[in-house]
Amino acid sequence: MQNRRFLSLALLPMALALAGLAQAQVPKDRGAVKLVVGFPAGGSADVLARIMADKLKEELGVPVVVDNRAGAGGQIAADYVKGQPGDGLTILLGTSHMMVMAPLTVKSIRYQAARDFKPVARIASFYESIAVPASSPGNTLAQWLEAARKDQKHASYGVPAPGSLPQFIGYQLGTVSKTALLAVPYKGSAPLAQDLVGGQLAAGVLPIADMVQYHGTRVKILAVNGTRRADQLPNVPTLKELGYPQFDDLEWTGFFVPASTSRATVQQLQAVTAKVVALKEVREALQKMGTEADFASAEVLEKRIADDVAMWGPVVKASGFSSD
Repeated sequence: MQNRRFLSLALLPMALALAGLAQAQVPKDRGAVKLVVGFPAGGSADVLARIMADKLKEELGVPVVVDNRAGAGGQIAADYVKGQPGDGLTILLGTSHMMVMAPLTVKSIRYQAARDFKPVARIASFYESIAVPASSPGNTLAQWLEAARKDQKHASYGVPAPGSLPQFIGYQLGTVSKTALLAVPYKGSAPLAQDLVGGQLAAGVLPIADMVQYHGTRVKILAVNGTRRADQLPNVPTLKELGYPQFDDLEWTGFFVPASTSRATVQQLQAVTAKVVALKEVREALQKMGTEADFASAEVLEKRIADDVAMWGPVVKASGFSSD
């Protein structure tokens, strides 16, 4: 009797853990999981979300719908998800802009990554390009910077949004190369790409996905960030190769849930995300978008956010930028 009681007590923690895990699963009887996207339908973030949603549905055994809440560079979507129950039924497609750059540049922001969300996993990373029109006198990064130093008309560079990482890549490049570069913020990559292709802008810093199709004909991509060359642009050097080691890290996209979400639910979502990102058809679909499937755990993503804030915070401060 005593041995039986001892065995029961010994198994109690395991039973409680299993019970907790069962209770923490994403519920299957309360409707669809919402995958919230902070950007309009048809954009790259929306396309990425729909690729993931189709496969997540199969893994979770519940419908997964994309909920577009566009505006303010993703802040509207993040603020919405922050206030939702932590039951696994609401997931945010978060970007490095939303989780790192916006909190660094927007004084009126109403969320913070570390306080209001739990990371689930990183799902993808993407390169930024430095590109010039085909008519530019610069055929290399060094030549463009030299032209910009000699004549201010070559010194302006378009960026997809004010306070975006491309703006500070340009600022940092100008600082370390001793070139007075001037950021020209746009409302999205599409109009920026149009002006760049049309020769109405001296240069642009924007995702390679928006530039690859024009490279070698209507634009010249002079460099990309990252530690290795982009698969889509094997002949384009990295900034690091050109003597600028400050630009190793790529931008990223990941899944986040409200801070109240249990650890077991986060682990379940992380496990199914890992399976989906590993699928060949998903990896190929992302590559066609100019994005690389790049899974990382919640712990790795959490550290990455902290590292990004530590790296770009001083750059933002030195630039004197504020969106308010």
